[in-house]
Amino acid sequence: MIMKCIQFFALSLISLISLTTLSAPEHGDVRETENGIEAWHRTVSGWISPDEFFFIEIERLRGPTYGTVEKNYPPYDAVQEWDTLIDRLPDGRECPMVFFHERWRRLPDVLGLDVRLRNYGGCKDVFRI
Repeated sequence: MIMKCIQFFALSLISLISLTTLSAPEHGDVRETENGIEAWHRTVSGWISPDEFFFIEIERLRGPTYGTVEKNYPPYDAVQEWDTLIDRLPDGRECPMVFFHERWRRLPDVLGLDVRLRNYGGCKDVFRI
């Protein structure tokens, strides 16, 4: 009887571990590769580059509403909630931005993405320059 309980417990534990490690990635999960990082996107059901990930997300929001800006953001009075743009820093790095809760924010922050995506490209420095 005790042996059957131990076997049941062991099989249950193995099943639980297998389910946990074999579960599908979630939207925005990040993995390291030899070429950098990749993000899981639910729409394509696959691992893609952060650039592709952000492009799909900006398109999903019907943007970029204001295209790519290098120095001047659009006039505050003209911007609406969920408008988007690509902020290009002087060194050429870019960060997708979304107007959310009455100010421009980094899209990866609004989406609550992994810190590696929040700091990808120009997003790490977009408010420093």
